[in-house]
Amino acid sequence: MDSMDHIQIERGASGRLAQVLAREELPPRAWVIADTTVMQLHGQRIVGELTHAGVAVGSRAVPPGESSKSVATAHDLWAWLAERGAERGDPIIALGGGVVGDLVGFVAAAYLRGVPLIQVPTTLLAQIDSSVGGKVAVDLAAGKNLVGAFYPARQSVIDPDLLATLPREQLVADYAEVVKTAMIFDADMFELIERSVDSLHDPALLEELVTRCVRWKARIVDEDPHDRGPRAVLNYGHTIAHALETVCGYGAYRHGEAVAIGMRGAAAISVRAAALAESDAKRQDALLRRVGLPQTYAKAAPDDLWQAMQRDKKVRGGRIQWVLAGRIGAASPGHHVDPAIVRDVLHELRAPAA
Repeated sequence: MDSMDHIQIERGASGRLAQVLAREELPPRAWVIADTTVMQLHGQRIVGELTHAGVAVGSRAVPPGESSKSVATAHDLWAWLAERGAERGDPIIALGGGVVGDLVGFVAAAYLRGVPLIQVPTTLLAQIDSSVGGKVAVDLAAGKNLVGAFYPARQSVIDPDLLATLPREQLVADYAEVVKTAMIFDADMFELIERSVDSLHDPALLEELVTRCVRWKARIVDEDPHDRGPRAVLNYGHTIAHALETVCGYGAYRHGEAVAIGMRGAAAISVRAAALAESDAKRQDALLRRVGLPQTYAKAAPDDLWQAMQRDKKVRGGRIQWVLAGRIGAASPGHHVDPAIVRDVLHELRAPAA
């Protein structure tokens, strides 16, 4: 399967969802689910446009934030769909960021053993990451994404124009994943971001970066659709980031902020364990800083991060499988690193005491 066959990237594409449903030969009935913020920003317009095109639409809003990514919320949505008579051929449209995409994707995967899913991501992170690759899930008290499935969307409709309503702080945080993609795959894109760092909101730039990131993500997903090998390269910077999120609590750092700190750590480890040139590590860190992303953490103790990393999903046989960079534009998974190096880097990343 070529994932790009199921992805549309175009400015204004969210206003043409009725054409997407017709092209996919789906019935003229759809269920739009968003969080309350996105429903107000974009959902009412999209529901109106679908209705005007002759599509019967049911819509439902959930509270914003990670707490909605739960079995309880999924149950409420399944009950709502059943009460409204949603049928197996009816598409469910996930309109929102990563939380809504994961939640609604899981709802679509399980309802009637699977109904068509249309992803319409509204954040930069969701456009380049969670809406591509088919991983859907909800959280349990024991951890994130512990109940889920691989359920690719029938179509991911990626409209860079939707990013215009993102708060600057969120857009900046999401740029960490763009820099990450460039760092592991694409030196030319890395240079493009360096040249364009003063124009992060430029619509043409965003369309170019989203397109390039999605093509790289789709390529690695096609190579490793069930996340059992090469796809792990996408976790560059995420081992430390996930530890930060676990120890500090979700919300202490935006995901992209945690990833930026994790990338700085991964680059420092790569210099010592994967022959990354120190000049390349400095270029990465300088770009993250110029974008406006944090370089250090202050809300956790290094020893607590180390303990959290031992429970990372990438641990095999008691050893962390690190994703390390050999140069800008090339990284690889599966590295074992001397724990002393990791501990030193965790201490280096901690902000000096005030």
